[in-house]
Amino acid sequence: MITEKKLVSSELDPLVIFAPEEPGLQWQKISGMAVLDEASLSLEVCRMQCMTLAEAKAFAATDDRITFFFYVKHYAIMYHHHVLHAGDVIFFSGAPALHAEPGADCFEKPAAPDSKLSITAAPGNNWISIQAQVQVPFLNSDKAHAYLWPCLRPGQDNSAEWMDGGLQAVLSYSPVQNTGINAVDKLNAHGGWWVCGQYVHAGGRQKPAQACFGGPSMPVSPGDILSCRIVYDVATRSWLQTITNTMNKNSVSFPVSVKHKHGQTHEKNTVSFCLEKLTQAYHGQAEHSHLYQCLSLFNVIAKARYPQNNLGHGLNNLPHVDHASLSDDQTSLHIARIILYSPMLDVR
Repeated sequence: MITEKKLVSSELDPLVIFAPEEPGLQWQKISGMAVLDEASLSLEVCRMQCMTLAEAKAFAATDDRITFFFYVKHYAIMYHHHVLHAGDVIFFSGAPALHAEPGADCFEKPAAPDSKLSITAAPGNNWISIQAQVQVPFLNSDKAHAYLWPCLRPGQDNSAEWMDGGLQAVLSYSPVQNTGINAVDKLNAHGGWWVCGQYVHAGGRQKPAQACFGGPSMPVSPGDILSCRIVYDVATRSWLQTITNTMNKNSVSFPVSVKHKHGQTHEKNTVSFCLEKLTQAYHGQAEHSHLYQCLSLFNVIAKARYPQNNLGHGLNNLPHVDHASLSDDQTSLHIARIILYSPMLDVR
């Protein structure tokens, strides 16, 4: 299993202790089914013995490689007559073929509709910091472009979302160097995975052309754990985006001041978590490149400027959100994990 570096107390801003809550991720149960054929062996991540169902769910929740698992209730017979017993669990990536097996049940990891989740603070309130961690995916295709980020932007204060100025800590994959397809790609001097802080603004109603500004980009590798942090300085009306690779301590920063840009909202009252562009066109035809694994953000902490007792209300009812809780001072929202993509669900 891939281990993830948890934020220590000195990294939390503010320092908040959160008690665990239920229910957590709400798995999609497929009764009486299992993966029994040898053709799916290459998609197996690992297998465990003598687990309770709750332990199996907790184990799978923290590993983005795992899209689903099957849990043996009585016994099951796999290829080459291999017998599995009660409490045995096999975890998989991708979407292997399922077969009828009365002695086992499958459990599929949930994902956000449209691979996006947004949380808006009340009118007059706004977010002043957001931090989240993400693991660089293990990409199965060299033809996919994927953009994954936590983002802060104006919400209810602006009538049209496309006018907003968004601050985005962007993790991206490009199959070739300097594609030059758009402003985002021009920031990239790398092939493969890279990350940088960005500011994206679509312009006014008369000038809808998108403008994108970015800081220095940093190459990263599959399996790296990235800590993304966006903080607002009320006194200077400026933002600082910092992205740190917790595996080697490399980091990039991108300061942004929008106080002189006409028509811009300085404060941001919507935080979004997004995954987009898993399709790339080649020779005029779209080629779909599905990732075999799930994609998620974890250890998310969003801080609002003012207390709000309903901040994050209803998040625990969403199947793809794991353990959302509000701090005692009602300004800091903590989310253990947000699942944005699952290849079995194909939510795009």
